[in-house]
Amino acid sequence: MKGKGNGLYAHARLGRYGLAHGILAWARSVVWSEQSGATLIAPLWFRLRIGPFLRRERDKRTYFLLFHSGGALSGLRRLWVLATSAREQVGQSWPASGRPTGKRVFIFTNALADNEKKCFDQVRGYGPLLRTRLIAMTRRRYLPDRPFAPFIAVHIRLGDFAPPADAAALAANNVRLPLDWYHNRLSALRLALDKPVDVLLFSDGSDAELAPLLRLAGVRRAPPAQSVTDLLAMGDALAVIASGSGFSLWGAFLGSAPRISFPGREIVPIYDDPTRDLSSGFDDPIPDSFLAHLRDRLPQPC
Repeated sequence: MKGKGNGLYAHARLGRYGLAHGILAWARSVVWSEQSGATLIAPLWFRLRIGPFLRRERDKRTYFLLFHSGGALSGLRRLWVLATSAREQVGQSWPASGRPTGKRVFIFTNALADNEKKCFDQVRGYGPLLRTRLIAMTRRRYLPDRPFAPFIAVHIRLGDFAPPADAAALAANNVRLPLDWYHNRLSALRLALDKPVDVLLFSDGSDAELAPLLRLAGVRRAPPAQSVTDLLAMGDALAVIASGSGFSLWGAFLGSAPRISFPGREIVPIYDDPTRDLSSGFDDPIPDSFLAHLRDRLPQPC
């Protein structure tokens, strides 16, 4: 992971974003370093974040507690390279990877808006690699337990997502999706599978807000956990019913889990195979091609 000594370095500056928004810069730096042979520099996860404590958010965004270098360049060597190398800011296009005349650090950053829409195509197809690297740099106590049985993940974003003003507003970013849609798509998926499958809800909402779904048989909340734990656990699911947020996008993508999205809220396609990435409205049929991917993820009999 330290590179080939070609004078190229890749470094992600994450900014003051949540994990799901900030992870794209890191993912781009990992993929580009893999393609170019550049040495990967560990990102700086420490940021002073008072807001999550003042707002009493469940995720305090203390990411520096969750991660270590994972084999990327860190410590004094990291500081030395950053202090003594020429730097080049990376825009939306991949940087040229020809051999430089001296050490050069390519800096990957996140966009303020439409982050994934601008650059996600550069990491599409690298989900398994990125999951492996993310696991490698996550402290062991924050890794999710292996699931005892197959499950469907439902991610419901409430907190900072506004209730829709009308039906047309459901296609807008940062708007809550109706609980009936999750219920409708979950019921259709379970019926189509013709197999009892447990369901885990990942949400920042309260039990009272989620009650219509929690009352369903076999549905329970994921236990309280750190953001990276939920992100990795979601990817272990047979499928992810997504909230229209970057968190469910990355949760599905990093685990190569088939994804169901509300029409217009996919953000970006996350797989080269479109049959794994389903846009599905109320009462739409679940295609056999989508179900085949879920069945492939079921444990095979010995």
